[in-house]
Amino acid sequence: MKIRFAAIGLLLIQSWLMWSTLAVTAPTVDEPLHIVRGYAYAARGEDRLRLRGPVLPNALSGAALWMEPALRLPPAADPIWLRRDDTELHEKFMWSNAVPPQRIIYWARLPILFAGLLLGALVFRWASQRSGAGPALGALAFYTFCPNILAHARLATADMVTAATFFFGAYAFTRALDAPTRPPRFLSGVALGLALAAKFSALALAVAFVVQAAFRVWRERGRRAARRVSLATVLITFGMGGLALWAIYGFKVAPVEPGGAPLPAPSYWGEWQALSEYLQEPLPGYLFGEISTRGWWYYYPVVFLVKTPLPVLILLVLITTRTVRARDGLRDLPLYLPSAFLLGSLLFSPHDLGYRYLLPLLPFIFVAGADVISATRRRGWGRVAIGLLIGWQVWGTLRIYPYYLTYFNEIVGGPDGGRFILSDSNLDWGQDLIGLKHYVDQNHLTDLKFSYFGNTDPAAYGLHTYALPPVRSAMHNQGAWWLHTYHPVDPAPGVYAISVSNLMGGLWIDQQTYASFRHRTPDATIGHSIYLYTIPARGAPVDLALSGLQLDQIDPATYARFGTNDVRVRWFDAATSLIAPPGSAWIALSDTQPIAPEFAALFEGTEPVTRAQAVDDERAYRLYFFDLAARLRAAVSRSEQQAGWSEQGSPTLAAAPTLELPARFGETAALIGYEVSAAAGRVSVVTYWQAGAQVVTPLQLFVHAVGSDGDIVAQEDRLDAPAYGWREGDLIAQVNRLALPDVSGPVWLQIGLYQPDSGERLPVIVAGREVDRRLRLKAVELE
Repeated sequence: MKIRFAAIGLLLIQSWLMWSTLAVTAPTVDEPLHIVRGYAYAARGEDRLRLRGPVLPNALSGAALWMEPALRLPPAADPIWLRRDDTELHEKFMWSNAVPPQRIIYWARLPILFAGLLLGALVFRWASQRSGAGPALGALAFYTFCPNILAHARLATADMVTAATFFFGAYAFTRALDAPTRPPRFLSGVALGLALAAKFSALALAVAFVVQAAFRVWRERGRRAARRVSLATVLITFGMGGLALWAIYGFKVAPVEPGGAPLPAPSYWGEWQALSEYLQEPLPGYLFGEISTRGWWYYYPVVFLVKTPLPVLILLVLITTRTVRARDGLRDLPLYLPSAFLLGSLLFSPHDLGYRYLLPLLPFIFVAGADVISATRRRGWGRVAIGLLIGWQVWGTLRIYPYYLTYFNEIVGGPDGGRFILSDSNLDWGQDLIGLKHYVDQNHLTDLKFSYFGNTDPAAYGLHTYALPPVRSAMHNQGAWWLHTYHPVDPAPGVYAISVSNLMGGLWIDQQTYASFRHRTPDATIGHSIYLYTIPARGAPVDLALSGLQLDQIDPATYARFGTNDVRVRWFDAATSLIAPPGSAWIALSDTQPIAPEFAALFEGTEPVTRAQAVDDERAYRLYFFDLAARLRAAVSRSEQQAGWSEQGSPTLAAAPTLELPARFGETAALIGYEVSAAAGRVSVVTYWQAGAQVVTPLQLFVHAVGSDGDIVAQEDRLDAPAYGWREGDLIAQVNRLALPDVSGPVWLQIGLYQPDSGERLPVIVAGREVDRRLRLKAVELE
């Protein structure tokens, strides 16, 4: 009885080791999609979302979300359910729902946590039946403090439920063979059905059952009744397993595809189909710093060797030694066969996806380890050795708490060494946004540059950063991510936070992108999965304006001409705009964006410093260095300097008060001049601006042609020098070309700036007060 209480105590410790870390573990890469699929299935039987795996683990998480009645799914008729690119669905569900995402994550993870506890209880039970209660307690201690179990038993994915149902199936089938009556056989079938509904890899379990029963028949080959018992157990298990699987899918019968033959559990076979298509596509894997889409046969052995705690590896050696010496392998077949067939299937898999696929092996090791504990506890040195192994296991797990997912054993030197061997779910699954937020707040960091390996919206945790490549959709609200300010050869000064999967050159990024950081000593690490660096400025800052290019497309030789890593970038489209920092500055023009005719004279007499090609394609570009701002000022001095304003909706031209430019639009920019020309039913409007002290982004320019009746007859919203790159004092020129309809009489032009997200126009400030939210320019007389 005392041992049972001790076992309950260990399970309570395990629950605390998992539950206490939920608040510091952000959603991992796969969790949002698993959660929305599970809730859709549990709430209304929605099974169109294909994740290439059975539904049971997700349905358990989804059922827990019934605790949130305000949770909403997109309507069943919404085409979002049919899109193969399913990121929009889970992002909409997780980050734009009535329920905070933190609560969604919490409830979805609880059933998985309970599955981990039930698996621990079953480990203790099977080990007790085989080796006695005392050794079983030792096996449970190894399980309780296994960092890989703790890592995945708190995540709303399929891996922990797979391990639990796989082990339960093996246990129930063995009990059915030993006690061949109806209840054990029916339980064995239910257990197999649960395993098949958790992961397709449970087919290894079915193969193991057949082989296990065959060995049982061979061992008792002189008894015909034994053959019938084993065969009946297999048949009943498979029959009940199929029935249980069908029940989980609601006893549905329908075609997998329209027009096909009706099948039971069509969604299950649809997932099989999706998996088959998926396996035919190359998927990059990472091992020892290399990327391969063909995989390595030794990937999973390496993963097991470096991520399994050394005490467990030592225990496995002792298990093997005991089995060989005892020459009683048939007794251990229920433990060895499922593990062997599962591992064999992984060795031949072209997709190398991480330790989580090896989780089902661990419970079998711990149960077999109970036999070792039983054999050695009769000797004083044996009890000491087992005690030391368990103590080592406990210490190693507590030392990595609460960052279990990043565990690597002493062979490779922990997570810092493990990053040179493995990536993705073995180390960095996007789980440490919460820790990064705490670090940012404690150190009062601003303008953080962030390369994130994850599908979680950083804004959900109050993080506002500048997104660095690779920019996944979750980062699309983190700065102007489409305008690149990062050059891998010589990164700009600032504070960088880089997910270790990206740092090492992982699955979605080139190996060289962060090579310059890889061997630097970080300022700090967040949960062993996010590395922080401070890059100091080197050399005097220089200004660079790019047309048709991104900063990281500038070849290294050209970039070296700047003589600094403090390159302050602006962007423009030379076909319709210009931007000129004060004084002499660098300007790179892609040949794919020819200079607008209105601006061609500004480049006359200036030869490029060099001609080069972009690093990622064949595009040629020219690099200039001259004072474009001075030439723009000269053009401004020759331009129109008078505009009008009016608080009336449709004033006459004469009624509009006039002002001398410049005219301020908030603190963002000032209109300093403009040019208007008309020909053949078209009007060209060139506006000249100077950036102010407080540039708002995003920013858009509107140009309206208004008839004598006050109606807009033509318009264009266009600003091709993005305000994200503006700095105070920059000069911007923009040309807008309007095609006018067949109207007669004067057409006057109005312009203004607005924020496209809200549609709010910036105020026109005259003599310190707001007078309007648009300006009237020169009228155009049409014949």
